[in-house]
Amino acid sequence: MSIKNPLSIINFSKNYDKFTAVDNLTLEINTGEIFGFLGPNGAGKSTTIRTILNFIFPSNGSINIFGLDSVQDAVQLKKHIGYLAGDIALYEEMTGDQILNYLADLQEDTDWDYVKDLVKRLDASLYQPIKTLSKGNKQKIGLIQAFMNKPNLLILDEPTSGLDPLMKQVFYEMVLEMKQAGKSIFISSHDLTEIQKVCDRVGFIREGKLIAIEDLYDKNSMNFKKYKVQFEKKINLKKFTIIEGLKSEYYNEDTLIFTVTGSIDIFIKAIARYKIITLDEQETSLEDVFMQYYEKEVQ
Repeated sequence: MSIKNPLSIINFSKNYDKFTAVDNLTLEINTGEIFGFLGPNGAGKSTTIRTILNFIFPSNGSINIFGLDSVQDAVQLKKHIGYLAGDIALYEEMTGDQILNYLADLQEDTDWDYVKDLVKRLDASLYQPIKTLSKGNKQKIGLIQAFMNKPNLLILDEPTSGLDPLMKQVFYEMVLEMKQAGKSIFISSHDLTEIQKVCDRVGFIREGKLIAIEDLYDKNSMNFKKYKVQFEKKINLKKFTIIEGLKSEYYNEDTLIFTVTGSIDIFIKAIARYKIITLDEQETSLEDVFMQYYEKEVQ
């Protein structure tokens, strides 16, 4: 199968009676890209994933996977997609080994050497009933079944939930290996560190609307920047609070941290009236970006 345009979502909306869960969402994932999907609970992340996987149907718009329609071509697409649910549910009476063999029978040409390698790397418990396993060990089985057939598109919902730091690192390595092999990965997560560590771009969804897509490797493309400015003497913070596109906070008595949205000219004009000792651009973290977009939700 061609892996051109692994995922293309066009004007997608999902309505439940009078409630709009996702509103006119459009995005595209590139071949060999790891795309993060961030948003608070209820923002529309799970609805989007469930629609991509054809668990529910879109109210409007379309979702194309490898150029095929997610609804009309759902059966054909299943073997090319690996999926890990955020609320993973495995057959409780079965062992991990039984589950993997069952899923392999539904697929074609399972590379068992690769599966064994995943089992070893994740230190997975294959021979105990799922119901006896901890959350983290169940998650390992879930990850193995998502990766085991080397799908062209991986859709992962909270993939490191329950994993310890060592196993998280193993997961990061697995994802980056898939990227290097030309696979595409869509990750929905609440873990900002996880997203920043492995993703190329990240989409932010709020109240069902995609509000921004940021390139994590191109800091210059981000919609805002942060600066630390030391003034000759103490400055009244209120002098800057009324300026649109400019936020400020105290770093210490004579130093402020500015968050500049849009044109830097506003910032330069605002501080030019005062004598400045130092001005430094600050590294922008994904947490900074998240707080910028979801400030109201966390207040």
